[in-house]
Amino acid sequence: VKVDVGEQLGEPCLDMRKTKQIVYNLLSNAVKFTPEGGQVTLGVRRVARSAVGTLPSTWPLHSFPLAENEYQTFLEISVKDTGIGIAEKDMAKLFLPFSQIDSSLSRKYGGTGLGLVMVKQMAELHGGAVAVASAEGQGSVFAAWLPIREPAAARAVVSPSLTKPQVAATLPGARVALVIEDDDKSAELLTLLLKAEGFNILRAASAEDALLLAPQQPLSLITLDIQLPGMDGWAFLEQVRKNDGTLARVPVVVVAALDYADLALSRGAGAVLQKPVSRAQLKVAMDHLGLPPAKESPHTVLIVDDDPKAVEVISTFLPSPTYTVVRAYGGAEAIALARRVHPDLILLDLMMPEVTGFDVVHALQRDTDTARIPIVVVTAKQITAQDRSTLNQYAGGEVRIVEKASFDQLRFINEVRRALAPQTLPP
Repeated sequence: VKVDVGEQLGEPCLDMRKTKQIVYNLLSNAVKFTPEGGQVTLGVRRVARSAVGTLPSTWPLHSFPLAENEYQTFLEISVKDTGIGIAEKDMAKLFLPFSQIDSSLSRKYGGTGLGLVMVKQMAELHGGAVAVASAEGQGSVFAAWLPIREPAAARAVVSPSLTKPQVAATLPGARVALVIEDDDKSAELLTLLLKAEGFNILRAASAEDALLLAPQQPLSLITLDIQLPGMDGWAFLEQVRKNDGTLARVPVVVVAALDYADLALSRGAGAVLQKPVSRAQLKVAMDHLGLPPAKESPHTVLIVDDDPKAVEVISTFLPSPTYTVVRAYGGAEAIALARRVHPDLILLDLMMPEVTGFDVVHALQRDTDTARIPIVVVTAKQITAQDRSTLNQYAGGEVRIVEKASFDQLRFINEVRRALAPQTLPP
């Protein structure tokens, strides 16, 4: 493996997780299809907009159009290999969700065929594009182009660390909730639930960080864990109530054992929620505090698949702020999350180990709290008449099915909208 990094790359501002995934997927794909003794070269350079979609190769090229945007300079990330190569007629299929160009290759080399799909979608989310050039028996070169933003624009898209105080740019009039929680999983759950109620989220992992962060923009709500490192939640609550400004008027919801309820309320908390917080609990607290859901709050969608790549590919079709995505990587986790989060829609794979999609449908339909959640099955399984009968019997009605083998983005989005439509129609 060789690395060829160009001069004067500057300081490009990129989504760190997505860029890392692009590089990883391109490299792992090249290594997988290059025999022992071959060569893989990772190249990085700055290029002009006119160079996007072109590659310095004599091999047949397949590229995708670059979206209209203001960017004139791009970071080109390319991976070239001396592997088995790809036939020109098969190049377009590489970037179709859940499409395999040759099932025998899948059996020989393994994988789901979603790595390149993710590269394309993550590049396009940045405002960039992808291309491939290849010749059978000679090798391939894949490239992704990501726009280089000017410093002022770059600051607006920085994704700060989850464990550090976060300052988010919000629209005038937006509702902002400050989540004070040192446990990442608990903070993630609260963030999902609050986003579903139409809040923008700030996160602080300690009371000290929260005291620095809170005055920086107007808050509509504070959620407070009591057991924090350093200053505990009680001390923070006391500091807030002593504040002479608007911070003292921000409602505080304490997240703690119910044993602390009376003490928390006597010290100025507006409500107390018990871990793990559920959507139903939160809704009751919001109503009590006079904070009803925003008129156009996002739809919460639970994606269930034991393949993390499939989950990420599907999630890219559900953009924020229209959708808030919750992820489950197995049937048991899906059942627990559905009961806790109560999503507006579940996108469900059927073929999972231990607890299958059929088991998930059955379990949720037997529970009156989750029986009315619409489900769209997204599966690679060839659906038989018996499968449809079983699913519809569990669900008490027709379950919508999207087959991965013939996956079409437009049809998928239409199925999602149809499934959500009953939830959005006026009574």
